[in-house]
Amino acid sequence: MNPISFLRNAIKNAPWVVMAIAIHVIVIVGLSIWYVASEKPKQKEEAVSISISKPREELPVEEIKPEEIDRKAIPKNDENEIVTFEEDVYIPTTETVPEDLSLDRGDPTSMDDVTTGGTTGGTAIGVGTGGHHGTRPSPFGGRKLGTTKKGRAGGPTEGTEKAVLEGLRWLIRHQNPDGSWSATNLKDRCNPETPCYETKDEFHALYDEGLTSLAILCFLGAGYSHESKQTIVDTVQAKRHKVGEVIKNGLMWLTKRQDADGHFTRDKAFMYNEALATMALAEAYGLTQNRFWKDPAQKGVDFIQRAQRPNPSGNGLWGWRYQSRMEVEDFRKTGTDSAAAKEVFDADTSVTTWCIMALKSAQLSGLTVKKESMDGALEFIKWVTADNGMVGYIDPKGAGATVTGKNDHFKYHPAVMSALGMCSRIFTSHDPDDPFLDLAAKQVINDLPTVSKDKLTVDYYYWYYGSLALNQFDGPDSPKKSNKYWGPWNKAMVEGVISLQNTEDKTCRRGGWTQMDRWAYTGGPIYTTAINVLTLEVYYRYENAFGGAKRN
Repeated sequence: MNPISFLRNAIKNAPWVVMAIAIHVIVIVGLSIWYVASEKPKQKEEAVSISISKPREELPVEEIKPEEIDRKAIPKNDENEIVTFEEDVYIPTTETVPEDLSLDRGDPTSMDDVTTGGTTGGTAIGVGTGGHHGTRPSPFGGRKLGTTKKGRAGGPTEGTEKAVLEGLRWLIRHQNPDGSWSATNLKDRCNPETPCYETKDEFHALYDEGLTSLAILCFLGAGYSHESKQTIVDTVQAKRHKVGEVIKNGLMWLTKRQDADGHFTRDKAFMYNEALATMALAEAYGLTQNRFWKDPAQKGVDFIQRAQRPNPSGNGLWGWRYQSRMEVEDFRKTGTDSAAAKEVFDADTSVTTWCIMALKSAQLSGLTVKKESMDGALEFIKWVTADNGMVGYIDPKGAGATVTGKNDHFKYHPAVMSALGMCSRIFTSHDPDDPFLDLAAKQVINDLPTVSKDKLTVDYYYWYYGSLALNQFDGPDSPKKSNKYWGPWNKAMVEGVISLQNTEDKTCRRGGWTQMDRWAYTGGPIYTTAINVLTLEVYYRYENAFGGAKRN
């Protein structure tokens, strides 16, 4: 076949196919020419040499100090309260920091206060010309933390402070949801496998107001108030608690219990309860000057003063007994028994001393207290006092005699009345040269705190008032400052009290005093724990009633 003829015929028969083929051929040829023209010849790879320089000399690193964080700003009324924090209380970061609350975080109050001269609190209701500058309790009056094993001479130690913290943890753990403390429902607060009480023990709700007040006083005595921002970690329950809320809830419970006439006990006045509740509210007001606590505290004071028994001589006032004067007088009006007529003059040293302490707290908190009440109480205390420094319970003939009670199988310590007499005189007359004080101190020092093998020598009530009396008389803040009595007493007291605190790990009992004493039948472990915490706060809870130690 002639190719030229074939091509000519194809163009005639299918010109579009031929044109398409021609166009593709032209495009392919053009691309080939462009590719060949644009490609450059590859260059030969050149060897690269690397030179190693001499080692650099290390430049000195500038030390950058961590930024100091201002931790002051907690305003309180017209003043700024300087509060320091530990890491468990204040963490200056916006990030979430995981923490194990079962670990011991320590006291939420900074130990730096001892060296800086600051104070972290303490009710410190001193009554002398130097006590609180001669006026009333200042906020956070005088807690000096124990930072060493021995502490300053006659003062708190690491051991006493740790015991106080553990005691506060125990009290927090056993506070009722309504803010109260009650021995009657410990079963609801305790772990049934490790209860803090003997299951056979029976308690009465009569003492709830007093127990709640004692517990509150423990926190106030450590310098905390309802305004406090610090937290305490309960390592047993691995839970963090706001101290201010604990105190506020307890105080609110008390105010709701108060009757229109000023007494706190549910049915009828019980003067132990009235004195303790009034003291708690008065000190809460004294620490903060918050008017919310002022009215109920003043109503409590007014009730205590109306409840005071009249002097049998017919002139002035006397002491106090379990019942109020009003109740006894009402009974006398309807009764015919001659004994009932005489009962209106009855008083006892124990209730009277608690009432004196409540009125003194109120007086120094700026509340109104009648001078004749304090004068009458002092007259009663003088009347029941014997010449040898011993003091009677209800009359001078009973000075040194045993005061009987439910737990008479425990040893009775007659010097407890001498300690009560010392406190009553110290906080009313403020006379360090009163000859009775030295006589009574000798009686007390002759019966130091001891823990016998059978535990029957234990008497927390005696140890509390003995500690308060001797610390005031010749302790490190006293103008006498001889340490003659306080020194040996303090050593024996600390050993005895701390040895009886429960240290079981991760149990409901930890931090409490579950070993009962002669008077624990009224309030069980709530009473024993609270009274021992107050004893260990004796170093800073009260300023010296005589105006403080003489400075060189």
